[in-house]
Amino acid sequence: MAGTTEIYLCRAGQALKQGQVEYSDRIETKGEAEADAIQRCKWNKKLAKIAYYAVNEEGDFRVILTYNNPNIGNDAPKAPKKVKAKPVEKPNLINRIIKAVTGSGKKVKKKAKPRTP
Repeated sequence: MAGTTEIYLCRAGQALKQGQVEYSDRIETKGEAEADAIQRCKWNKKLAKIAYYAVNEEGDFRVILTYNNPNIGNDAPKAPKKVKAKPVEKPNLINRIIKAVTGSGKKVKKKAKPRTP
């Protein structure tokens, strides 16, 4: 595999050697690797780290790029917003006066006290 690039795809908390390995013949520069990393992170939201290594035919390698996904962990569901209770609408002045004078309105039942013989 002359002129091959190894791509290590890791999830959160995973070491590079534990990640998935893919090979590419078209990625040779840092710019190409960065564009590829950004695209891979859009496709797979769980990728936390991507490393690109150029491997020559003798087995020597060099690091092209190590990319950390800036959006990892941002997909957690947000807590729902608390809904404020609507304030109880207060009757206007005229209705309050009529209610006070006539005594009309909601009547509250009082619990009867138990009779003691």
